[in-house]
Amino acid sequence: MLQQYGQTRSPAARQLYCAQRGKSGGKTTLPTQSAPNGASDGMVAAFVFWLVVGFMFVPAATHAQSGSLYGAGAPADAAFVRVFNNRSDGAVSRLWVGATEYRNLSPGHSSAYRPATPEIHTVYLNDLFQEFIPREGSYYTLLLLDDRLQIHQDPAHTRADLAQILVYNLDVSGPVSLRSTDGAITVIGDVKSGESGAIAVNPVAVELAVFVGDEKQVELGDIGLERGQSFAVFVVGAEGRPAARVERAEVLAE
Repeated sequence: MLQQYGQTRSPAARQLYCAQRGKSGGKTTLPTQSAPNGASDGMVAAFVFWLVVGFMFVPAATHAQSGSLYGAGAPADAAFVRVFNNRSDGAVSRLWVGATEYRNLSPGHSSAYRPATPEIHTVYLNDLFQEFIPREGSYYTLLLLDDRLQIHQDPAHTRADLAQILVYNLDVSGPVSLRSTDGAITVIGDVKSGESGAIAVNPVAVELAVFVGDEKQVELGDIGLERGQSFAVFVVGAEGRPAARVERAEVLAE
């Protein structure tokens, strides 16, 4: 379950969180050794201190820009679809979602969100196909996998004062969670294989890691949370071990 306010270790640490949460170009990071159980009081105190400092020095307001989820110019009734390519056979040169064409989708990368009309669409890729009906004003992530195409409906990011984080567990068998590097704070927990989770948080500087069960598998570091922005963590099985890629969302309103 997602971490509740009362479950964090101190009132200061709670500043990372807000009430919005749900389920439905980055850097690839590789697995790390599991961290020892527990953390010293000094480590926890330092972690909480930097959460507070980061919160205090975040700018008081930001303005919507075309590269954020507040991009302007899309049709009023549009849905928005992005594509993440996790196929082992390389780049996808061309893919259509309705009248929207996606080109040169590199493995391990996601496209920008792009407009799609709210009607029945069938997406074809080689011998795979997926039908879905996007809803007006909704956001979707289409995952290109070796054996299937998978659609996730993403929570709309409507809070300009918060940062959104989404975690997608593409194929890791155990439930994955996003936590502070020392494991003390759970940001998003228990995302089963084929599912996703999301939360909106205060954009403080914090070192994050992907855990499978109670074992730390991938250190992400500080992913650079910003107000009004959305960040996706795609967790995949890489040669039998989890790996993760962090992508900052963009919208192309064309």
